[in-house]
Amino acid sequence: MVTQRMSRDQFEAWRALYRADTLLYAHLDNNLRSVAKMTYFEHEVLRAIDEAGGKLRMAPLAEALMISRSGATRLVGKLEDKDGWVIRTTSPQDRRATWAELTDAGREALRTAEPVVDAVVATFFAEHAPGEELRRTSRILDRLADANPNNDGFDCGL
Repeated sequence: MVTQRMSRDQFEAWRALYRADTLLYAHLDNNLRSVAKMTYFEHEVLRAIDEAGGKLRMAPLAEALMISRSGATRLVGKLEDKDGWVIRTTSPQDRRATWAELTDAGREALRTAEPVVDAVVATFFAEHAPGEELRRTSRILDRLADANPNNDGFDCGL
């Protein structure tokens, strides 16, 4: 266990990040539930599969979402059963691999959700900092994420 104490600057930066992340997540989740009838986590699953061309193996999906493989399997199962937004498929070439595939209903749900995400992120995040500050923030957060890879399989809570 690390025993080093945070400096005041480190603590204040951490608290600011925590507050901003928590509030933005709450706005995203509440608005997505209200308008698109999905949670933020469900949106992230659909988005990750869509960004992969509409079909993604479960292991890379879990990695993209920073969750365990069993967590990804549970989420995909929920989206498969709940609204038919995703189906699980196997490849004839490798029956061991399971794929999550976006359905037409899933694509439509994602199209409904995207304007909500865009509006919430713009309203509660992006409009409050000019472009260069956003680019600098992105670089800092990417550096923090790169310095803390998910090599030990922790589940970030999706």
